[in-house]
Amino acid sequence: MLTSPMNLLVYAPDKRSLIDFSSISELSSPLKFRNFSIKYVSYGCEEYTVNGNKYSVANGQYLLANHSAEGAVEIESRVPVRGICIDLSHDLLSEVTASYRRPDTFHPDPALDKFFKGNDFLENKYASDETILGQYLKKIDREFTAGQLSEGDFTNEFYFNIAEYIIADHIPVYKQLQNIPSVKSVTRKDLLRRINSGKAYIDANYLSALDIKDAASYCCLSEYHFFRLFRKVFGISPYQYVIKKRLEYAKGMLIKSQVSISEVALLAGFSDLSAFSKSFRKQFGIAPSALNNCFLS
Repeated sequence: MLTSPMNLLVYAPDKRSLIDFSSISELSSPLKFRNFSIKYVSYGCEEYTVNGNKYSVANGQYLLANHSAEGAVEIESRVPVRGICIDLSHDLLSEVTASYRRPDTFHPDPALDKFFKGNDFLENKYASDETILGQYLKKIDREFTAGQLSEGDFTNEFYFNIAEYIIADHIPVYKQLQNIPSVKSVTRKDLLRRINSGKAYIDANYLSALDIKDAASYCCLSEYHFFRLFRKVFGISPYQYVIKKRLEYAKGMLIKSQVSISEVALLAGFSDLSAFSKSFRKQFGIAPSALNNCFLS
């Protein structure tokens, strides 16, 4: 049903799923997630409260939650906030999940389907540039804004693609949750959000004189608790992760720019050139000089 150039609501052919393109300036409403829901914001900001957690979802970000979640949404803006809401049938998601087999058998993993359907699912906010689903949502938004999409484009195949992208993005999340030692699902989810928050803090500050204690404090964990959980979730300690990020940055600098090795080492956060060269060779199997033929220290 086309209601305006910026509003379109389309049900899937089987009526189990839907997509809703919206343009809204004001909204205050309780929110009950009927199916598996995607809330994507293409312009502006939408404020969500889901299971007691608050999320500000802005340009190029989206929120995921299943039918075990509930909360509210607030929109207040002088200009219309544009977004895409997709309700994906849990039956359809289960159908697609059934094709993902456990690596040790030829059978689907029932625990994976239970994860997407139950309270264990991690309702959370994501940046579209960082996920497969996010990239697809950006593409849909561009094509809709350009007038390149019509109601006939939203076939069952479209929703199967959405389900595949969700599953691909969340198999690592599912495994990360399993690695957190906690009996309660709500505690595991809270700890994973905190660890991801600490990782994002490191990603934003790894070139500075970063102290892991600061990252731990940022996500309200003790340094040891952060260290232990980070290692369990990502398979690497936060200290090793910082070194890895700095070495990857240094490698990019050596390939793309005409800067000496000593300068690159300093820019990447290494005060000791010998330690930098040793770490670089260990990480990439080659010396920094192999990538820096023009400027040697």
